[in-house]
Amino acid sequence: MGGDSGWRLILNYFLVVIVAVVWVVPFAWMVLSSLKPGDMIIDPRLILWFRPTLEHYRTVFLSHDFPRYLVNSLAVSGGTTLLTVFAGTLAAYSLSRFRTGGRLYANWVLFTRLVPPAVLVIPFYLMFRAMGLINTVWALILADCTISLSFVIWTMRGFFDEIPTELEEAAMIDGCTKLQSLWRVTLPLVRPGLVATVIFTLLFTWNEFLYGQTLGIAPSAKTLPVAAGDYVTGYANNWGPVFATGTVIMLPVLVVVFFLQKQIVRGLTLGAIK
Repeated sequence: MGGDSGWRLILNYFLVVIVAVVWVVPFAWMVLSSLKPGDMIIDPRLILWFRPTLEHYRTVFLSHDFPRYLVNSLAVSGGTTLLTVFAGTLAAYSLSRFRTGGRLYANWVLFTRLVPPAVLVIPFYLMFRAMGLINTVWALILADCTISLSFVIWTMRGFFDEIPTELEEAAMIDGCTKLQSLWRVTLPLVRPGLVATVIFTLLFTWNEFLYGQTLGIAPSAKTLPVAAGDYVTGYANNWGPVFATGTVIMLPVLVVVFFLQKQIVRGLTLGAIK
């Protein structure tokens, strides 16, 4: 029996290593390629030992308006997260406690998440052009909100369903209104789930490319993922700056996940154990 358990443990570790390698190798390859000289990146041979260079990062920071693109990315991701989490949390609470719209409305909210973003590009472009919002940060924020809102609603609804309504009723007996019981009782209890929802919404929006490439290609609204695509043209593929920009885009994500990983795990496992 002990032998079977030992082999099972070894197999589990082996599978974990395989999955980790599959996930880590592309990221490691991108970082290493961003430090390679340009001729080594396109060399068909596997080159792991080389003298690192920062020429690609100098190209990214000096030849493009990188600070503006960074500010645009922060504005789009931050604005989208703020709007969707605020509106989505209230909508999720309404669906959880009052069953607003019934099951049909709840399923409709979920179906909006299943719509491919590419299907909405042309309608968004036509609407925002008529409103004069093309090549503005607001166009990207509004477009991203339509995709992220359903995710926030369904995620937060599951967290609210795990909180007994008796706690809110007890708070209302003590004199709280419904809104006060939400703020003082329910939200502190679902804080891990709320933090996880904020993080995932922020990451999804930070990496968004399709709407940025269509609705915000001007420098005034261009985000970092779109700026990375500027190095790939019909005449040349400057892979070094592409890898360097990708690494810069990835670093804030890694920092956020590293410092808030406990909150993410707690949010994802909220309600798993009662």
